[in-house]
Amino acid sequence: MKNACIVAVLLFLALTRLAQAQERLSDEQMLGVVFVANQAEMAAGNLALRKTRSYSLQVFARRIVSEHAQVNQEIATLTQRVGTQPQRSATSDALTKQSAADLADLDDASTYDFDEAYLDREVLFLQKLVITVDGYIRTARNADVRTLLIRSRPSFIFHLDQAHRLQLTIGSPGLRR
Repeated sequence: MKNACIVAVLLFLALTRLAQAQERLSDEQMLGVVFVANQAEMAAGNLALRKTRSYSLQVFARRIVSEHAQVNQEIATLTQRVGTQPQRSATSDALTKQSAADLADLDDASTYDFDEAYLDREVLFLQKLVITVDGYIRTARNADVRTLLIRSRPSFIFHLDQAHRLQLTIGSPGLRR
């Protein structure tokens, strides 16, 4: 009986490992997810530049657009150098759909409600992006991919911190609009 339990536990662990290995993305798929996330951030940032009246949010959105475009350029340079392309995955496809829905919701927000909605979206999105990049750093096989992710991570964390700070100022009398 004791041996049967041990075998069952070992079988369970083996199946769990197999399932994790099947869910693991290739380096190209990881880059695809980060590429799509950066595109989503740039699209949301460009929308913010069109809709917000807040000077602080305009500065933030310009930085978002610029720095996420820079990371995508680095991804393009890296993949070109190694002769590959960022690849689609279920994760990147889901992110593309979610981003389109997020942009539609933001676009529908009134001018009055836009700033708060944009920052709420940024905080949630950037939190997920940082967690995702952390996981990819641990599992990336290629040293250049890992290095690119490690170099990009501080920028994503900074954006998250700035979004949190701007959330605190929304509605405060000192916010320059």
